[in-house]
Amino acid sequence: GKVLGAEALVRWKHPVKGMISPADFIDVFEKNGSIVKLDRYVWELACRQLAKWAEKGREDLYISINISPKDFYFIDVCGVLQDLVNQVNPRCLKLEITETTVMANLETQLNLIERLRKSGFIVEMDDFGSGYSSLNMLKDIRVDVIKIDMAFLGKTDNVNRAEKILKIIVELSRQLEIPVITEGVETEEQVKFLQSIGCELFQGFYFAKPMEVADFEQKYM
Repeated sequence: GKVLGAEALVRWKHPVKGMISPADFIDVFEKNGSIVKLDRYVWELACRQLAKWAEKGREDLYISINISPKDFYFIDVCGVLQDLVNQVNPRCLKLEITETTVMANLETQLNLIERLRKSGFIVEMDDFGSGYSSLNMLKDIRVDVIKIDMAFLGKTDNVNRAEKILKIIVELSRQLEIPVITEGVETEEQVKFLQSIGCELFQGFYFAKPMEVADFEQKYM
């Protein structure tokens, strides 16, 4: 029943076409390298917002940001983030990294994740379960939070199997002492089921759809 934070999401307000979904431009930005500039800009905005909230006494709220695979190749991710959080608590800026990104260059990424965690950042494994190597990764990679891919809550002809898999993942995370956030929660029925299997952190349209910062502040602060 408590809001702990938010995830920074990007939208393109085009002067002619209006609001453009990231699904329509992120792939292009990934291919031409512009994603690095965009990500860095979003990270900077998130840090500015955290600083404003801290001034209002709300250092308990966090913002999660996404890190693209391309970021690791073109910039010093750890160095850039350390510079950006010089006026905010790094634990309030949570870093979402997909398992696919980590597996692309395992040894290098393991070292980077450790650098980030030692610098005080919370590292979240995003879209857990969407790749082919999740369980093997948990053996070697130390992350602070697992975000279960929303596909597990999507439409399927095998609801019972999906629920059993979710239950196993939540129990496994408990055994490993890693908190779990379930993404894509859209109905009260899903919330009750997830609570029944021990999940305590949720994200999805059931609680709130993407909104402007001002709307978030009015509703939750």
